[in-house]
Amino acid sequence: MSSAVSTTQPTAPAAAATTSLTQSIEKLDGSMAASKSNYQAWKFRIMRILTEKGLHTAIEKALDKSDTKDVAPDNAAFTILTLNVKDSQITHIQGCGTAKEAGMP
Repeated sequence: MSSAVSTTQPTAPAAAATTSLTQSIEKLDGSMAASKSNYQAWKFRIMRILTEKGLHTAIEKALDKSDTKDVAPDNAAFTILTLNVKDSQITHIQGCGTAKEAGMP
């Protein structure tokens, strides 16, 4: 008689795993029709995500592209912003070169 041995690793609790916080917020809909924009709530949540990931400075200061240590965090912050904007709003940020340009005014 043979016994089966499980080779799968136990899954980590959600809090202990790398968080995918970008999946838990509603994407920005900048539609101003009938004041239905969710910008204020979206801005608050995005800033919390960027702060938790140590990326909030990408929105707060200008990027020094000659400083290679600034480029990776800026790219990561820009990606988080991009993934949390509805497709209808992408045209407003796709020409931006930095997270600060694409981020909150």
